[in-house]
Amino acid sequence: MKKWISIVVATTVILSPSAVLAQKTMAKVEWPSMQKLLDSGKSGEPLAHAALSASELKAVRAALARVVSGKTCQDANIQGCGALQSEVLEKAQITTGGQKAVILRSTSDCGTAGCPLWIVEVAHGGSMLLEGFGWGYAILPTHERGYFDVVTAGGNHEVDLTMWRFKGGHYRPFRCASNGTNPGTDSEAGGQISEHPCRSSAP
Repeated sequence: MKKWISIVVATTVILSPSAVLAQKTMAKVEWPSMQKLLDSGKSGEPLAHAALSASELKAVRAALARVVSGKTCQDANIQGCGALQSEVLEKAQITTGGQKAVILRSTSDCGTAGCPLWIVEVAHGGSMLLEGFGWGYAILPTHERGYFDVVTAGGNHEVDLTMWRFKGGHYRPFRCASNGTNPGTDSEAGGQISEHPCRSSAP
């Protein structure tokens, strides 16, 4: 009598590092908590007194000066006028390779919805990575092209959330949402996040 021997062939799928990264960045990223966003903007140091090295301070001032250059304090350009009167919120790691960036907030041109926000990479003489507006921010663990994703929060009666991803040399909005929570309250209750298309921005 013949005996049939079943042979089970096990196959192992080995994902390359790039495939693992692609899976991670494609996964749906959760929005940071409202409390984290509120806490991020509660304190800052004047730029001149911040704990930055001479080269870092020079790089930040050069990047902010480029924002101001050629602008007048009128209409849509008003956000650039107070750039040099800024305060440092944090110096943080912005890339998976350890590059640092300085997160700043204008001390003028503010309203109840927030203030101009900037992220400046201090290497290579200062590079303006993000120009946004709001009262809070968060750096996320997800990343693209080695740069961590960033969320900014602004708004008064309703919170406007923007998730930014690095592309083409700077950050661009790629997910936007609103939250019914009043930003003046330190509470998680009262609002649900509702995503919507981001408004188109200049390339």
